Amino acid sequence: MQTLDEKTFLASRRELLLSYAIYVESKDSQDECFDMVEAGLQQPAEVLQNIPPENFMTATRQRAWEGIDQLTLAYSAGHTTADLRALYPTILEYWEEFARYDTAFDLQASAAERGFPHFALPDVAYEQVNRMICLGILLGWGNLLPRLAPVIDFNNHEKDGLVERLLAFSIDGRDTDWPECTRHLPYFKTLKIFAAEEKDRPALMQDYLEEWYYASRREPYYDSHERDTSFLGYWSWEAAAITCLLDIDDSSYRDATFYPADLTAFFRQARVDYEPDGGGPVPANELRAKAGDPCPKAGTWESLDIPPRAMSYEREQPMLDLESGYGLTVWRYLEN
Repeated sequence: MQTLDEKTFLASRRELLLSYAIYVESKDSQDECFDMVEAGLQQPAEVLQNIPPENFMTATRQRAWEGIDQLTLAYSAGHTTADLRALYPTILEYWEEFARYDTAFDLQASAAERGFPHFALPDVAYEQVNRMICLGILLGWGNLLPRLAPVIDFNNHEKDGLVERLLAFSIDGRDTDWPECTRHLPYFKTLKIFAAEEKDRPALMQDYLEEWYYASRREPYYDSHERDTSFLGYWSWEAAAITCLLDIDDSSYRDATFYPADLTAFFRQARVDYEPDGGGPVPANELRAKAGDPCPKAGTWESLDIPPRAMSYEREQPMLDLESGYGLTVWRYLEN
């Protein structure tokens, strides 16, 4: 993802408390992490086999953390929703690769170091998980959440009511009756929105957003604008994700502080854009992009046309419009 110039940043940023200097410093640090980990993993096999498993685990963990932070930062800075959507599958791959290395480390670790979650829900990692789930939903990647769920579930023996309810829209068998949240405030207050009658949900969500920031005072993002480079923006991702999943009319709180309203609008339009008439829902784990989108993953893509047409794309290359009969051409990923 290209760094925004200052003029574009100032014209398009969504989080007015974010400065251009902090944006650039944070993004440069994140990009450096991505490059260093990628270079490290591409070393010759005879070098890699002599590196301790813990090193792979800690490096890929940092990249996973930086990945979801960059997605958050990019939203606050004003990157387009198309760019954000294209980035999500890469961040998901970072999380999956960390999970593989952490599992390998867990298998050979001492008893004292074994049995920890990849992302502990009772800890501050909850907020990272919340962002990863909600942004997956909001950016039109709900069909990829079956890949994310095993990463979250690993050694997390205590369930979380909000996580279970969010994942249940994409994954069968989640416990939608679980009555508690591992971090409690502010997230516990969302459970009554799920349980409420349809007509009562807008008012409950409006109340939730009004109380969200103060209720978040024990969360790692609280007052983070006073800590310089740790600031990524203040957004109630779960409010937007719940609005989308429950199809709540957000007209009464669309302009509320902390509510990412444009992501709700993007989600609702994505259901039209990526599911052409008669094509049915997007299959689980399938990557799709429409004409004009930056390519989410390098490799071969096939148009949803009759007859289909296959083309090779590089990551972030604009997807072509073949003037399909149903509108803008939609592409699905075939292989690398």
